[in-house]
Amino acid sequence: DTYFVVAHLHYVLFGGSLMAIMAGIYYWFPKISGKLYNEFWGKVHFWLTFVGMNLTFMPMHMMGMLGMPRRIYTYKPEFAMWNHVSSLGAAVLGVGMTIFFLNMLLSLWRGRRAPADPWGHTDATRTLEWTTSSPPPPENFHTIPVVR
Repeated sequence: DTYFVVAHLHYVLFGGSLMAIMAGIYYWFPKISGKLYNEFWGKVHFWLTFVGMNLTFMPMHMMGMLGMPRRIYTYKPEFAMWNHVSSLGAAVLGVGMTIFFLNMLLSLWRGRRAPADPWGHTDATRTLEWTTSSPPPPENFHTIPVVR
């Protein structure tokens, strides 16, 4: 019943689930919106989020292994340094997520027009949705395209 449980839960939920969801958003954003996002700010977002996630949740693992109980409103002074590192990581994570949302919003407003297949899939890997324009028209396909 230590802080290790808190750390593990958040590390798995954020690192496993939310990072995958953001990767899906980056992959599908050009097709859904018809706009390209700023790739530089996407990379800045990734690295700030990755570093912030590890700075936030790894110290929690350390505190748990050192015996810090969970479900307390205060902590012992020996855990102060780890809590400060974790708080710094949360701030970095907050900056990274702010960049993510601003990048998506500004790309909707000022982003370049996305081609039908912004990722350049080869014929072997291209699926049907990448053969139509971005965003797809309301009817999607007038005729089914054939990839040869």
